[in-house]
Amino acid sequence: MTYSLYWEENMPAWLTQIVSFWNGLTKTQKITIGGVSAGVLTILLFSVLYMGRVEFANLYTDIAPQEAGKITAKLDEWKEKYQLVGTTIKVPVRNRDKLRIRLAKEELAPKGGILGYEIFDVTKLAITDYERRINFLRALQGELTRTIESLDNIEEARVLLVLPKKELFTEEEKNVTASIKLRLPPYAALETDQVRGIINLVASAVEGLSPENVTIVDNKGNILSDIEELGGEQKAEILAAKQLDLQRGEAQKLEHNIRKKLGRVLDPDCLEVVVKWEMNFDRIESKEEKYSMPGFEQLKVSDEVVKESFKGEGTIPGGAPGVEAQMPAYKGATSPAGPMSYTKDEARTNYLADKEEVIKVRSPALSKISVAVVVDGAYERDKNGKLKLTKDNKPIYTPRKPAEMTKYENLVWAAIGAEKGKIYPDRDYIVQIENVQFDRTREWTEELKAEQEAAQALLRIYIIAGSIFLLLISSLIVLMIHRRKVIAQQEADRLAALEVARRREAEGREELVKEGITSTEEESKRLALQNPQQVSQVISTWLAED
Repeated sequence: MTYSLYWEENMPAWLTQIVSFWNGLTKTQKITIGGVSAGVLTILLFSVLYMGRVEFANLYTDIAPQEAGKITAKLDEWKEKYQLVGTTIKVPVRNRDKLRIRLAKEELAPKGGILGYEIFDVTKLAITDYERRINFLRALQGELTRTIESLDNIEEARVLLVLPKKELFTEEEKNVTASIKLRLPPYAALETDQVRGIINLVASAVEGLSPENVTIVDNKGNILSDIEELGGEQKAEILAAKQLDLQRGEAQKLEHNIRKKLGRVLDPDCLEVVVKWEMNFDRIESKEEKYSMPGFEQLKVSDEVVKESFKGEGTIPGGAPGVEAQMPAYKGATSPAGPMSYTKDEARTNYLADKEEVIKVRSPALSKISVAVVVDGAYERDKNGKLKLTKDNKPIYTPRKPAEMTKYENLVWAAIGAEKGKIYPDRDYIVQIENVQFDRTREWTEELKAEQEAAQALLRIYIIAGSIFLLLISSLIVLMIHRRKVIAQQEADRLAALEVARRREAEGREELVKEGITSTEEESKRLALQNPQQVSQVISTWLAED
């Protein structure tokens, strides 16, 4: 009850008016107002829920899983809402057109699924030879596209085949051709062997297709299939460039190895390494034939034995070779010479001479390694890491000792994989290591300048800190002076109030005497109700006096 009374007494004026208005209404009016208010609130709530609902529409339908993965990854990166339902991607209606444009700009718009030989999985009752031929062409192009896209450094491929109709006469037939468009990652390039591999792959997969009829271009329009059409000079230039790159790469690897080994005992800033790697790219082919030594058993190939025997009169059949000597009644055989006898024996044995054929091919090999190493000396520094300077304001330099240089040279020989003093018949090693003082004038100047700037910055910090400290002290002093003034003013006001209270007390007593009021208790109550502050001050004064 006390709370309700307090609420009624402290109720705002506008709320009081509303309560009075509501209490003055009849029961029917109250029901009508309540129903209308509930209806309005329901309409507002429905409007808010309907406006907050997101309506999705199809962004792309019937897309391949690979393309769907790329598109959804990009939508996640853009923090866009989407729904993936089977092979359909849905996005809010208001963002659909904008997202299509952005995806097309990023080259992520779907190009349709790649169909291979699964195109023949769906059979039709009636199909013409033309449709069957087109389906075979589509299937072959799809299979080649999938195969090429599975290779490294190829993001997308497009294969177009031209399969001319077979003619009755061979001279009337046209060549089978293929065009391949590749999209490579940024800053990527295909090697010559990779391009040649793609050409041979496509030529081997298509019947009647020759490698020279395959054209490959990249996404920038550069023709990649011209490698077979290079002239002798161009091939030589390309080969020379590759050889230089190979030598440069090997030199860099060796230089890195030497720096790594010496970097464990020396400051990398005190070290400079130069490596020259030379290789012999001459292709040398030698052929040797070796025969077996006499006295060993050799392989017998054939034996031939000839025996002749003659008895009777006349000369031995013979004469000049030819038809006349072979004719019957040869005159040499009919000349009278009396009785005679002739015998001839011949034996021939053919052997195969042992033969060893050795072919040596010398491939590119290392011919010479030259290593030059320059090592700087040491500079003395103090405990703080600063350079110690001479009287001429120059850093104190200490050269490397000979024993140190010998250790460094041994490390270099170990890094190149050779032994010092050993002679290698097929290659040369040159290692030169020297202790040379580096020109560090600019470095010293920058270091001294940095030290000066650091000192100036520290001085500025001290000045700023001191200024802030002085400002704080001044502010505290001003605050203390102001507080003292406030306290003094409060004390003066208190004393003045006491003086006023005493005067009013004296005046009150005189008034009581004049009016003849004898009841002190009633007068005190009246004064306390009229001037409670003055009474409290008077009581305080009394207590202070006691």
